[in-house]
Amino acid sequence: MNDLSNSKKSLEPINIPCGWFVKYNDLTVTHEKVEPNTKLLELVKQRYHAAVKIIKGRDEYLIHISDNHGETIDAINVKDRRQLVNELERIIWKIEATAFGGNIFIFEGPPDYLRLRIPQGWTVSYNKLIDIDPDQLEEDSDDWFNFTSSLLQLEHKESRLILDVGWYVDIEPSGTFYMLLLKDLDWENPLEDMETRRPEKLVAHIEATLQKAAEHKYK
Repeated sequence: MNDLSNSKKSLEPINIPCGWFVKYNDLTVTHEKVEPNTKLLELVKQRYHAAVKIIKGRDEYLIHISDNHGETIDAINVKDRRQLVNELERIIWKIEATAFGGNIFIFEGPPDYLRLRIPQGWTVSYNKLIDIDPDQLEEDSDDWFNFTSSLLQLEHKESRLILDVGWYVDIEPSGTFYMLLLKDLDWENPLEDMETRRPEKLVAHIEATLQKAAEHKYK
């Protein structure tokens, strides 16, 4: 694993749906010095046999979509670097929607989930981590139904790590976000255990934990 390339401080934050494996990630905030034909990102949806790659072109970025045989399904050129992540998210969430029988002609775009810097090697087991500030909600808001014990789970099979995020108590305005890092499914002895009500603190702790894992600090 390229730890330098996987620095969470430089990776682009991305909103990734469940079931996607981050096979390779060197998509950093800027890529002015990257040579043409350099692969920057590869995401694999194993269950539905799809892969999405970002490759640096000469004056643009190529988003390459293929099936499980490596056959090209589509290729999209993105000229504006600022639009690259938005276009990537639109593609992977559209694949997610159609995989579950959604109508591609009425696809409205990705849900408003928190973006995360996820290094390679992690699979998004599920993701419902909506971008809502709990301290801005009224107690009778329907948005509290988005705050459950199953918000986000990332798995690193090679390292036998699971990062689990939820809200405790379910849908209760007085609750908090929690994050656990487990090794070998040992729920009784998490390697990391934190609570906060602030989404930005939650994201910072998730990304710091992922970075420590990339640096092999969890033995």
